[in-house]
Amino acid sequence: MSDAPPTDGPDPNGNRRPPNRRALILDAAIKLFHERGYPATSVDDIGKAVDVSGPAIYRHFSSKEEILLDAMQLAADEVHSVNRAARAANDVPRKLLEAYIRAYVDVALDRSALIAVWTSEARHLSSERRSPMSRRLRSWSEEWTTALREDRPDLSESEAALLVAGAIGSITTVATTVDRSRHDASLADWISAMAMATLDTDIR
Repeated sequence: MSDAPPTDGPDPNGNRRPPNRRALILDAAIKLFHERGYPATSVDDIGKAVDVSGPAIYRHFSSKEEILLDAMQLAADEVHSVNRAARAANDVPRKLLEAYIRAYVDVALDRSALIAVWTSEARHLSSERRSPMSRRLRSWSEEWTTALREDRPDLSESEAALLVAGAIGSITTVATTVDRSRHDASLADWISAMAMATLDTDIR
């Protein structure tokens, strides 16, 4: 197989071409990082998954760490995107919290491997690359904390942040580890209700 990256967009017959090679590599790497962990996945492993030689990966990424960084950025972009959409559609704090929760539940279920890699493998980035990702994670949880304090003004900043951390953590853990073959279509509703109950917890 040629290592030349295919072009995005429709071909002359109107059929959709496959994603570009960089995207294919990233998707394969996310799957392998999720299944094996970042340290146990080699560049050659990623290359084999997309039927190219390991060295060919370096035409698209400078290092394995850059692949992981791109995965982190992709996950952060997707989560922040659904957060923005939730804010645009809701101005009542309670409804906004419900929208935040459901949006993240949907992303975590639809992109469980990506979210699992984002939350479990970021520690393998160098401190210089990990810091911006940590700031983006904090800004996301801070948006939830602000909405929670508007809905529950009795909470202090630290109390609200604790409940938000609990809600986000429970969503992430369940959505990325549950055997969905044993659950019906109401799984997202159940996870959302569990997370909302966490935010409603009386911790005083």
